[in-house]
Amino acid sequence: MPSLRKDSDSSGSQPDEAPVTFRLPDGKRQFWIAAKGTEQSPAFSVGQGSTTLARWTPQERVCISPGMVNDNIAEYDDLLSFYICANGPLATGISSSTDTEDIGLLWTAVYGLWLHPHVRDKDLHAVVVNNTRLASYLRATGLGIISPHSPAKSTTTDVPANAVFWLHREAFWQGAGAPNTQTWVRSRPEATLLPGFAGTGSFPSQLGFTRGGNVCTVHPVRPPKPSPGTLLYSRYIVELGEQLRIYHIDADNATHFEHYARWQNSDRVNAGWRERGPDEHHRRYLAQQLADPHTMSCIYEWDGQLAGYMEIGYVMEDNVACFIGSNCNVVVGEFDQNTHFLVGEEKFRGGKRYQAANLSMKHYAFLRDSRTKQMIGEPQVGLSTLAIQERFIPMEKKKRFHLPHKTSMLIALQRDRFFQEGHFV
Repeated sequence: MPSLRKDSDSSGSQPDEAPVTFRLPDGKRQFWIAAKGTEQSPAFSVGQGSTTLARWTPQERVCISPGMVNDNIAEYDDLLSFYICANGPLATGISSSTDTEDIGLLWTAVYGLWLHPHVRDKDLHAVVVNNTRLASYLRATGLGIISPHSPAKSTTTDVPANAVFWLHREAFWQGAGAPNTQTWVRSRPEATLLPGFAGTGSFPSQLGFTRGGNVCTVHPVRPPKPSPGTLLYSRYIVELGEQLRIYHIDADNATHFEHYARWQNSDRVNAGWRERGPDEHHRRYLAQQLADPHTMSCIYEWDGQLAGYMEIGYVMEDNVACFIGSNCNVVVGEFDQNTHFLVGEEKFRGGKRYQAANLSMKHYAFLRDSRTKQMIGEPQVGLSTLAIQERFIPMEKKKRFHLPHKTSMLIALQRDRFFQEGHFV
């Protein structure tokens, strides 16, 4: 996939540009990445404040096409060499231990590549780290895989320092190699409540059963939801310069409840959600959501200001499942999920904010369960938000179909396409 390029002069030199600044998922630490050199072969510096911490320097051009691609159509790109600039001990606070500062800095420098406008839309970067410890980190976490064209190879976690790695875009945005303190998913009950006893890291698949209303299905038992009020997800949105955070809504939190009730009672939101009513109605709805193991109500904010509401759930137990189970050309998997979304505050409306928050909701859903292969949606036909989603999410329109309360467009978003093509900046 070609990278985004700005116009340059005829010499091929790249004009000075403002660094791209970004915060890590904890929202506390800010870094920058800056490009220098020629437009065809830029070098990248990564730093914090006025200090340059690391660099990506272009070396020779190497093949970045898989081994089965014919030589006459194979693609080539710069091999980026990573090295740490600091002479003394690092003190960035990226990871939870001073012993892993170098690994945390490498992950942050990789993060910077996937945010910089010159290279963020590439499918992969070819890199060399020239350090056996860092090479083993890339291989063991899956953040990097050894290129099939690398002169140095390994089938174990012991990796030669000069091995050429491929850093795939989808691996990074799936969370590969992230420090425990810097994951986008901020709460996993199996890990945060009982550290050291997470087991496999995935809730085991066990037989469950739901019967009620339009639903009668066998499905896996769903993992427990974090307690109401828990921070679920956090990501810095570069194009807005603000931190987006998603919380499990807490109906006993006066601020959460006041915002939710006011949003649902507004004419604009009620036109789509049809949940207008007195406080008792809203409390009853949120209590039902909390009691239902398949769905979770969330509230999100921009830099501390509450902005809107989300629902995330598993499709098999959802009321919509019986309407899409036949003649819709979609097979619902046991761990497939769906989402619902509204912007509550008028000042936080707009295409970019909608895109960033809606994509983050889906990002969280995919990350919270690695077995989710697709997201299913059924937005009302004719809504302008559907056109906005099409611009930044590689979703597939399946067909129009009828629900008891609306005519919907059935959409499906595949996991692999989302992580390869989603707009994460």
